[in-house]
Amino acid sequence: MLSGYNDNPIRLINKAMQENIRLPEDIDDEGTVCPACAAFIGSNEVFCPSCRAPISLLSNTDPLQRIQTEGFLYGKAVEAKPKLIVLIGVWALFLPAAFICAMWALLVVSEGIGSGVVGFMFFWVAVAATLFFLVIIYRVTKNYIKFEPKRFEDMD
Repeated sequence: MLSGYNDNPIRLINKAMQENIRLPEDIDDEGTVCPACAAFIGSNEVFCPSCRAPISLLSNTDPLQRIQTEGFLYGKAVEAKPKLIVLIGVWALFLPAAFICAMWALLVVSEGIGSGVVGFMFFWVAVAATLFFLVIIYRVTKNYIKFEPKRFEDMD
Protein backbone atom coordinates (compact mmCIF):
# COMPACT_ATOMS: atom_id res chain seq x y z
CA MET A 1 0.00 0.00 0.00
CA LEU A 2 1.17 3.54 -0.61
CA SER A 3 2.20 5.34 2.53
CA GLY A 4 3.88 8.47 3.75
CA TYR A 5 2.76 12.04 4.15
CA ASN A 6 5.98 13.57 2.94
CA ASP A 7 6.26 11.75 -0.38
CA ASN A 8 5.99 13.88 -3.47
CA PRO A 9 3.62 12.85 -6.28
CA ILE A 10 6.39 11.48 -8.51
CA ARG A 11 7.56 9.13 -5.76
CA LEU A 12 3.98 8.02 -5.12
CA ILE A 13 3.45 7.20 -8.80
CA ASN A 14 6.76 5.31 -8.86
CA LYS A 15 5.69 3.35 -5.76
CA ALA A 16 2.37 2.56 -7.39
CA MET A 17 4.16 1.29 -10.47
CA GLN A 18 6.62 -0.79 -8.41
CA GLU A 19 3.86 -2.32 -6.29
CA ASN A 20 1.70 -3.06 -9.37
CA ILE A 21 -1.16 -0.89 -8.15
CA ARG A 22 -3.53 -0.26 -10.99
CA LEU A 23 -3.95 3.42 -11.76
CA PRO A 24 -7.31 4.79 -12.93
CA GLU A 25 -7.58 5.21 -16.70
CA ASP A 26 -9.61 8.41 -16.59
CA ILE A 27 -6.78 10.54 -15.17
CA ASP A 28 -6.13 13.66 -17.16
CA ASP A 29 -2.62 14.95 -17.77
CA GLU A 30 -3.20 17.95 -15.53
CA GLY A 31 -4.17 15.94 -12.45
CA THR A 32 -2.02 15.42 -9.41
CA VAL A 33 -1.63 13.01 -6.53
CA CYS A 34 -2.72 13.76 -2.96
CA PRO A 35 0.37 13.93 -0.75
CA ALA A 36 -1.60 12.49 2.20
CA CYS A 37 -3.46 9.50 0.77
CA ALA A 38 -2.06 9.06 -2.78
CA ALA A 39 -5.48 9.49 -4.39
CA PHE A 40 -5.56 11.01 -7.85
CA ILE A 41 -7.01 14.50 -7.98
CA GLY A 42 -8.23 16.62 -10.85
CA SER A 43 -6.60 19.89 -11.76
CA ASN A 44 -9.44 22.02 -10.35
CA GLU A 45 -9.46 20.48 -6.87
CA VAL A 46 -8.14 22.42 -3.90
CA PHE A 47 -8.76 19.64 -1.36
CA CYS A 48 -8.50 15.88 -1.83
CA PRO A 49 -12.00 14.43 -2.25
CA SER A 50 -11.12 11.26 -0.32
CA CYS A 51 -9.24 12.55 2.74
CA ARG A 52 -9.97 16.32 2.62
CA ALA A 53 -6.25 17.13 2.81
CA PRO A 54 -5.20 20.40 1.19
CA ILE A 55 -3.28 19.96 -2.03
CA SER A 56 -1.08 22.97 -1.28
CA LEU A 57 -1.09 25.79 1.22
CA LEU A 58 -0.69 28.23 -1.65
CA SER A 59 -3.33 26.74 -3.90
CA ASN A 60 -6.28 28.52 -2.33
CA THR A 61 -6.97 32.20 -1.88
CA ASP A 62 -10.35 31.93 -0.21
CA PRO A 63 -9.94 32.90 3.48
CA LEU A 64 -12.18 30.09 4.74
CA GLN A 65 -10.32 27.47 2.71
CA ARG A 66 -7.04 28.89 3.98
CA ILE A 67 -8.26 28.49 7.58
CA GLN A 68 -9.25 24.89 6.83
CA THR A 69 -5.84 24.25 5.25
CA GLU A 70 -3.94 25.69 8.19
CA GLY A 71 -6.10 23.73 10.63
CA PHE A 72 -5.39 20.52 8.75
CA LEU A 73 -1.65 21.20 8.77
CA TYR A 74 -1.64 22.07 12.49
CA GLY A 75 -3.58 18.89 13.19
CA LYS A 76 -0.98 16.85 11.33
CA ALA A 77 1.78 18.54 13.29
CA VAL A 78 0.08 17.67 16.58
CA GLU A 79 -0.40 14.03 15.55
CA ALA A 80 3.31 13.55 15.00
CA LYS A 81 5.64 12.56 17.82
CA PRO A 82 7.37 15.66 19.17
CA LYS A 83 11.14 15.77 19.20
CA LEU A 84 12.97 15.65 22.52
CA ILE A 85 13.98 19.30 22.23
CA VAL A 86 10.31 20.26 21.83
CA LEU A 87 9.41 18.26 24.94
CA ILE A 88 12.18 19.94 26.93
CA GLY A 89 11.12 23.35 25.59
CA VAL A 90 7.48 22.80 26.58
CA TRP A 91 8.53 21.79 30.09
CA ALA A 92 10.92 24.76 30.33
CA LEU A 93 8.27 27.24 29.23
CA PHE A 94 5.09 25.96 30.82
CA LEU A 95 6.24 24.47 34.14
CA PRO A 96 7.52 27.80 35.54
CA ALA A 97 4.37 29.51 34.25
CA ALA A 98 2.18 26.92 35.98
CA PHE A 99 4.19 27.33 39.18
CA ILE A 100 3.88 31.14 39.09
CA CYS A 101 0.11 30.96 38.49
CA ALA A 102 -0.32 28.43 41.32
CA MET A 103 1.66 30.69 43.67
CA TRP A 104 -0.47 33.62 42.53
CA ALA A 105 -3.65 31.70 43.43
CA LEU A 106 -2.22 30.78 46.84
CA LEU A 107 -1.16 34.37 47.42
CA VAL A 108 -4.65 35.64 46.62
CA VAL A 109 -6.15 33.18 49.11
CA SER A 110 -3.59 33.58 51.90
CA GLU A 111 -3.04 37.35 51.73
CA GLY A 112 -6.56 38.28 50.73
CA ILE A 113 -5.42 40.36 47.75
CA GLY A 114 -8.39 42.14 46.30
CA SER A 115 -11.72 42.33 47.96
CA GLY A 116 -14.92 40.65 46.99
CA VAL A 117 -15.33 40.08 43.29
CA VAL A 118 -11.81 41.21 42.36
CA GLY A 119 -10.14 38.66 44.65
CA PHE A 120 -12.55 35.99 43.47
CA MET A 121 -11.71 36.70 39.81
CA PHE A 122 -7.94 36.82 40.44
CA PHE A 123 -8.09 33.45 42.18
CA TRP A 124 -10.06 31.68 39.44
CA VAL A 125 -8.00 33.20 36.63
CA ALA A 126 -4.85 31.92 38.34
CA VAL A 127 -6.36 28.45 38.84
CA ALA A 128 -7.52 28.30 35.20
CA ALA A 129 -4.10 29.39 33.91
CA THR A 130 -2.37 26.81 36.11
CA LEU A 131 -4.62 24.05 34.81
CA PHE A 132 -4.15 25.21 31.23
CA PHE A 133 -0.35 25.06 31.50
CA LEU A 134 -0.42 21.67 33.22
CA VAL A 135 -2.71 20.22 30.54
CA ILE A 136 -0.31 21.38 27.81
CA ILE A 137 2.61 19.75 29.62
CA TYR A 138 0.60 16.55 30.13
CA ARG A 139 -0.53 16.24 26.52
CA VAL A 140 2.87 16.86 24.96
CA THR A 141 4.56 14.46 27.39
CA LYS A 142 1.90 11.81 26.81
CA ASN A 143 2.28 12.16 23.05
CA TYR A 144 6.05 11.80 23.38
CA ILE A 145 5.90 8.70 25.59
CA LYS A 146 2.97 6.83 24.02
CA PHE A 147 3.37 7.61 20.36
CA GLU A 148 1.91 5.07 17.95
CA PRO A 149 2.21 6.09 14.32
CA LYS A 150 -0.94 5.75 12.26
CA ARG A 151 -0.84 3.08 9.60
CA PHE A 152 -2.07 3.92 6.12
CA GLU A 153 -4.87 1.34 6.41
CA ASP A 154 -6.22 2.98 9.59
CA MET A 155 -6.80 6.34 7.93
CA ASP A 156 -10.02 5.31 6.19
